[in-house]
Amino acid sequence: IQEYVPSYPKKIWPVSLRQLMAHTAGIIHYRDTEWGDKPSVHCERADEGIATFASDPLQFEPETKYQYSTYGWVLVSAAIEHVAGVPFTEFMRTQVFAPLGMSSTTADAPKTPLADRATSYFVDNFGQQVTTGVDYSCFAGGGAFLSTPSDLVRFGLAIDNGTFLKPDTVRLLQTPQLLKSGDHTGYGLGWMLDTVTLAGQPTPLVSHASRTIEGASTSFLTFPERGLVVAVSSNMSFADMKTVAMGIAEIFAKRGSAPGRPGA
Repeated sequence: IQEYVPSYPKKIWPVSLRQLMAHTAGIIHYRDTEWGDKPSVHCERADEGIATFASDPLQFEPETKYQYSTYGWVLVSAAIEHVAGVPFTEFMRTQVFAPLGMSSTTADAPKTPLADRATSYFVDNFGQQVTTGVDYSCFAGGGAFLSTPSDLVRFGLAIDNGTFLKPDTVRLLQTPQLLKSGDHTGYGLGWMLDTVTLAGQPTPLVSHASRTIEGASTSFLTFPERGLVVAVSSNMSFADMKTVAMGIAEIFAKRGSAPGRPGA
């Protein structure tokens, strides 16, 4: 990874970009205690977010274990930033969000008021609280964007129908990665992979989820074989959005498979 991000120190084992994308690189996941009550430091570039974990040793030899790491995707973001020659947020805006018509997706900027931004809540020992003063900018591609379910559906459909990335590229990203032991991780390159029952049939599920430290929960489900994408968000921390999203997917799947309803 140092070829792309020279500010990240070399470790006992080499780390590749693919291993970072697959969560098999051994990079630590963020620790709730290291941010105090909430993230408040601001980063203008993805490279600045590396400082939080740069000195930490790898948790294990790469490809010997799967361990989800938000920080791993901060490094991925920094690699994109260095190759593109522009800040990561600008790259995402010009190369992904604008071409796909994701007009309601933007980098989170807590000090810049947004007229239509939802108020976020979390629950603590004192009950339901309004989230204030949280800055996720240092998480880069690991959680520094605001979006809407409609924009996420636009993204998912563009991935599935081949209008944004080549089918071979999508297939590569959505193929389960292998450990050195030969075991599948159940994760591709940026995608969670599973098989679920939908409308009574085993159906491949390609998805992701997001639960911010304070104030939001999202479930993003794609069913490529059915051409179905579902995104559900809540402005409450740790809300069970996947159950809601699966319920919606079940309704659409049953409608789509009903006799006499082609294209439903």
